[in-house]
Amino acid sequence: MVYRRSTDVDAIDEYSRRLVNALCDSGVPTRYIADGLSSARVQVADPRWILLQYNPFSYGPWGVAPGLIREAFSFRRRTGVPLAVSVHEAWVDKHDRGRERWRSALMGAYQHAQLASLLRVADVVIAATQALVRKLRHDAIHVPVGSNVTPLAITRNSARQRLDLHDEVVVTLFGRAHPSRALEYATAAIELLAEARGPGAVKVLNLGLGAPRIDTPREIAVATPGHLETDELSVCLRASDILLLPFADGLSTRRTTLMAGLAHGLPVVGLYGPKTDEVLTGSPDALTLTPVGDIGAFAHATLQLANDPGRLRTSGELGRELYERHFDWPVTASRVAAALGIDGTARV
Repeated sequence: MVYRRSTDVDAIDEYSRRLVNALCDSGVPTRYIADGLSSARVQVADPRWILLQYNPFSYGPWGVAPGLIREAFSFRRRTGVPLAVSVHEAWVDKHDRGRERWRSALMGAYQHAQLASLLRVADVVIAATQALVRKLRHDAIHVPVGSNVTPLAITRNSARQRLDLHDEVVVTLFGRAHPSRALEYATAAIELLAEARGPGAVKVLNLGLGAPRIDTPREIAVATPGHLETDELSVCLRASDILLLPFADGLSTRRTTLMAGLAHGLPVVGLYGPKTDEVLTGSPDALTLTPVGDIGAFAHATLQLANDPGRLRTSGELGRELYERHFDWPVTASRVAAALGIDGTARV
């Protein structure tokens, strides 16, 4: 399995390591090469498959990576080893205004052509969402991501004691600053909760390295701890009541933050949009989804969920069941192995 890390904290890097472990646990010998495709030819002897984890920004500035395309064609020509490409991000979409719109349009056009070239040499294409499957290739295979945060064996009460939390409603946001995060929805939901219960009765955990500033009234306590180890993240998720994940294009199965919430049995409120997968829309009792474009609906759905302890408990339990059935690492490893047509005798 091949990837090139782009930052110190990289969700795809962590995904790759966890997938390698899950494949090995399932009987498929797998090795992770974190230096890109060119290193694989030197470091791995006689592989059955090479699985390339693709995000354009990991292989070149501005997501422009002509070297990767040359490496892929050279690798296939010289070795004959089948190449699978797992697409996490394909190309940037245009922003709505001004200079950023044109910059994004130019970057997206190049990245679109770049990925098309890479897929011409790919024997198997895997995509993290159904929306990507439809855009890439008719034979692309949908394999959702899993959680990069392993749940600790700790109760909600114990987790809250460790964080010095009491009877507050703990609303959690998770992720770094990015244009896809429609945080105005989260802000509206938090403010509505504060109006209904009082500002002192609401606590916000703003998790993730590079988490953006949240514009809420001063009376609402917001903790932004920055980088946390996975066990510390798990404690925060265990202590939470609701996870708010408003993405401008809709909640989808490429979001490791969603998977972390589901794995922890944490009720999730998100947006239904063009990139939302059927497995999510088909689970209305496990997830609360409101339409993109309706901030009021998102805020009121959050308030209604917070005010219904029975529904909170049921949503968390069903979300955990959904995760175990469709997204947990043994399930993901089985899907990847099936996509490649391999068993425990193969090497990846």
